[in-house]
Amino acid sequence: MYNELLATLFGFLAVVFIVTSYFVSNKTGYLFFQLLNMLSFALSYLFCENYFAMVGLTVSAIRTVTFFVFEKKGKDPSIWLAVLFSAMAVAAWAIVNVVILDTAAPVDILLVIAMVCYNFIFKIRNLNVVRYTIIFPLCVSILYNILSWSTVFAVCSYSFELAADIISIIKGKINSRKARKLI
Repeated sequence: MYNELLATLFGFLAVVFIVTSYFVSNKTGYLFFQLLNMLSFALSYLFCENYFAMVGLTVSAIRTVTFFVFEKKGKDPSIWLAVLFSAMAVAAWAIVNVVILDTAAPVDILLVIAMVCYNFIFKIRNLNVVRYTIIFPLCVSILYNILSWSTVFAVCSYSFELAADIISIIKGKINSRKARKLI
């Protein structure tokens, strides 16, 4: 089912959604565009036959919907939800790469680490804290995509996300300083 054109197309959509997510002003909008990004990426990975990443992003999309619902209700999700989704990520890796495909590779640990980090970061309700803490798993995701020979758009998308995150942090600092000067 390998189709580089469709993988690239969905990777491009993921880039658009991910960059947009960093320039919304609230956590609900951020989670919404993150969800669209994950679904686009899952399809991109499907078409480049990276099934573990596809399954991992599907689990991540379910996590994002769950945290989105908590955010809409203004409630803090339990730490146990992050633990549950982390366990699901590890289980997905074991089932897909060890049991079904028998393609487990040492590089997969990078994606598992990133997914576990994302599970705990997305639980955080403060968008500014999310922006700072997400830098680590973004770097790990970039490394995973390079080492696993994912499509160029997968690598570019995480790189654009990292750049958008850093720009949004800087923009937030500038706006904060301007607001303090007005006081």
